[in-house]
Amino acid sequence: MNGITASGRDSATELVLLEGPDTLIGRLRFRTCVACRTGRILDVWVLETWQRQGLGRELVHGLLARFPDHRWSTTSQTREGRAFFAAMTRETSIPFPHRGPLCTHLSGRMARAWHALAVTGRSARPTRRGARAGGARR
Repeated sequence: MNGITASGRDSATELVLLEGPDTLIGRLRFRTCVACRTGRILDVWVLETWQRQGLGRELVHGLLARFPDHRWSTTSQTREGRAFFAAMTRETSIPFPHRGPLCTHLSGRMARAWHALAVTGRSARPTRRGARAGGARR
């Protein structure tokens, strides 16, 4: 593992594998919620010429070592992705379900707004005084 790059609060973090100083050969993008001790793997990518050499496996093990007490989910996967995460589950005894995030903190802003609307029946966004949630005046 060559490094980890982090972005803003609502952005993904990456574990990267480099060949030499600047050739990217593998990447695992993820998000975590410290409060809920959950994480979501967004994608694992390995350069085609480097595939089938255990590099994706190395990236996942690196992630689990950095966040040993977290529960994980993944995004929708290809057939190869489902086989990969099934093998990782057998190897690590850690499930990697491919469904939505395990906590609402890992949802995007739109998903959080839809969740708030479904739960409360009201918009999660504060409205201006005298305006309805839909923006129409009374």
